[in-house]
Amino acid sequence: MEVIAKKRFGQNFLINKAIQKAIVDVACVDDENVIEIGPGLGALTDLIKELSKELIAYEIDNDLFKKLLVENQNSNVRFINEDFLNATFDEKKEWVVIGNIPYNITSEILFKLIENHSILKKATLMVQDEVANRLVAMPKTKEYSKLTVSVNFVGNVKKHFVVKASNFNPAPKVDSAIITIDFYKSLPYNLKKVLAFIKQIFAFKRKMLINNLVPQWPKADVIWAIEQIGHKQTTRAEELSLQEIMKLYEILVNSKSN
Repeated sequence: MEVIAKKRFGQNFLINKAIQKAIVDVACVDDENVIEIGPGLGALTDLIKELSKELIAYEIDNDLFKKLLVENQNSNVRFINEDFLNATFDEKKEWVVIGNIPYNITSEILFKLIENHSILKKATLMVQDEVANRLVAMPKTKEYSKLTVSVNFVGNVKKHFVVKASNFNPAPKVDSAIITIDFYKSLPYNLKKVLAFIKQIFAFKRKMLINNLVPQWPKADVIWAIEQIGHKQTTRAEELSLQEIMKLYEILVNSKSN
């Protein structure tokens, strides 16, 4: 059965076997409960199923789903013909996630992982190299953003290696990179409230921090909080480290409750 990549699903199939193995090596799936996002032609699936305790693979493409079922009739892989963004997970288990994710929904997938962080151990993802650089960006750089801070709040992010476009069929227009997120066992603050705070301070990136915060907190409290973390009133969100953002959040929340 010949398979043609579908543009609407953002399909680009990784054809370099050495890189396929390197990704699985980085993922550390041995004896783990694994979720694979978009198995495609099953290249990573074939490697993972020999190592993992359990493997659930979400494939939105009906044609690929049928092909995978035929080729894995005698395996213990569970294929689900569903959009990963609509998936629900067994919360009684801890999961490792792996996938060459569609680049047109990268942010949505990352935020789904963030929301489910409590049942996730690790994620190993192929993303655009540009996105990988954003995820590991430092403050005061153009790549540093709401996405950077949000993902790093729930886990330790690392960029491992770049994958050139020529390793795919069809070849995408940009290079890719492998990143991992090692999720923290617990978080110091309420996830939903922190994500809302991060969204607020980055709402207008070029605005001063004080202007993004004043609608919710009194101006005097905001000025005092910014000074408490060692910054000036003219500071912008992109200048603050994750630790400083969390300290600012803590000060403002406490000031509101007093």
